[in-house]
Amino acid sequence: MNKNVKIIIGAIAVLFIAYVIYNVYNTAKDGTESFGNFDTNSTANKHIKVELLKEKGITPSAGGGASFFVKDRAGIIKKVTIEKELPPGFENAVNITLMGHLHGDYFHATEITLE
Repeated sequence: MNKNVKIIIGAIAVLFIAYVIYNVYNTAKDGTESFGNFDTNSTANKHIKVELLKEKGITPSAGGGASFFVKDRAGIIKKVTIEKELPPGFENAVNITLMGHLHGDYFHATEITLE
């Protein structure tokens, strides 16, 4: 094989590996799949995909919102509060995406998306 062909194939392989590493890193970071990745001192809202723990119950609040429990992919369980109405079909959801921020012992959600 020609030396130039080997260089081109090597360059393509390096670029492909760099592309895969970049996508894996950014996909995990964008989803912030663990509560451990949240800064409790920040009120910046971020997304997190979690499992709804229906067996722990869903408690409606007087102001129209609710509280419930979820588990992240690392197994961390957190109480979630939201001041809005829950989306239709919420009670039947298994996985949900939350938008909000962490307050140490609970997660304050501003939006809920059903998976």
